[in-house]
Amino acid sequence: MSNISSNKLDIINSPLVKDENKAKQILYITLLVTLISVAGIALPYPVLAPLFSQGESSLTQFMNLPSEILLGIVLGIYPLGIILGSSVIGAISDNYGRKKLLSITLLGSAFGYSLTAIAAIYGNFLLFALSRLLTGICEGNISIARAIAADLHPIIDKTRSFSLVSSMGYGGYLLGPLAGGYLIFYGIDSVFWAAAIACLICAMLSHALLPNSLNNKDDNAETGSSLTLLKQPDLRRFFLLYLFLTMGVNLYYEYYPLHLVRQFDYVPVDISWATVFLTTCMIFTSIFINPKIQKRLSHASAGILGILLYGFSLAALPWLTNNSYLITFALMGAGIAIYNGFLPSYLSHSYENRPQGKLMGMLVTIFCLGNLFAALIGGILSMFDVSWALLLGSAMSFVAGLIFYHGHYIKNIWPHSLK
Repeated sequence: MSNISSNKLDIINSPLVKDENKAKQILYITLLVTLISVAGIALPYPVLAPLFSQGESSLTQFMNLPSEILLGIVLGIYPLGIILGSSVIGAISDNYGRKKLLSITLLGSAFGYSLTAIAAIYGNFLLFALSRLLTGICEGNISIARAIAADLHPIIDKTRSFSLVSSMGYGGYLLGPLAGGYLIFYGIDSVFWAAAIACLICAMLSHALLPNSLNNKDDNAETGSSLTLLKQPDLRRFFLLYLFLTMGVNLYYEYYPLHLVRQFDYVPVDISWATVFLTTCMIFTSIFINPKIQKRLSHASAGILGILLYGFSLAALPWLTNNSYLITFALMGAGIAIYNGFLPSYLSHSYENRPQGKLMGMLVTIFCLGNLFAALIGGILSMFDVSWALLLGSAMSFVAGLIFYHGHYIKNIWPHSLK
């Protein structure tokens, strides 16, 4: 546990970050950028399912394909972009600096959202999809925020930093859908213009407020994308468990809005408020519950707890009626916040001697690969019954929990992990 990469030492020993206050300043700015950036990402979230479900927009009329398939394409092409981006952006930030790359990619996101708004105005599905792909490539910069959080250890505990970064992400998923649900009344393009403005603000904040010490190169940086880490059998095993977990979570993320539309005739504003409730539970758990769990459980036990809590709650969701579904939303939000707070920290501690940008890039890449698979599989299943997609998500989360339990407790696969 005592090994710290040279990039961490560069940042900690920098004149700009020589004490805890400077480290906190970096973290707070990173949290603010994460909040605004994720809010921009989440703005379209409550809009797409009702739009393609109604089938009235020209965006839903493309090559006579079913609207469910078009929705699956729109949902899936964005995480495909993040897969392409995150697989290299995190690794590049190890070589060329966190601040510089974060600012550039945020500008790219603003441009991508602007193109998406133009595509929405003209009802051009092909441009709409390609713009979502471009935006996704730039949004792979999420891995940089996690890498910065890891770099600040041991001045700021990794688990605490990851929980705070996650809570800001949840906050973005709270504010973004809420704003998107109301902006839709001004036209679908207004949702994407707002997202573009949010990313532009983040780019300016990153450039103006983050210290230049974050541009220091990691002397241990490795060439190649994050996926080159999969040459190691132990990291391949972690890839597999995280892929199953993220597929399970994204089947929920991508298709609970459609479930609410079909089950309760929800409109975008209703979906926005359901998302607000979900993300509020995530934020509360990240800030107040995770520190208490950390005092009582190991990182591995806490990760498994979060996975199981999520999986059982999702399995119950399709069977609940009226507002009773909110019970499962609360429990799923808590489960997601718990495993998101402890699994990245578990991996980072297990491989402290590896470049953290590349490592966190791998996690983001896996998450988005799971998002892509979930969008495609869920699009097919939802043509029959959207509940099938939700139940498959629950089953996949249980498989992930079994892989984690077997790898940590039985085979002791991951090195130097927190026991």
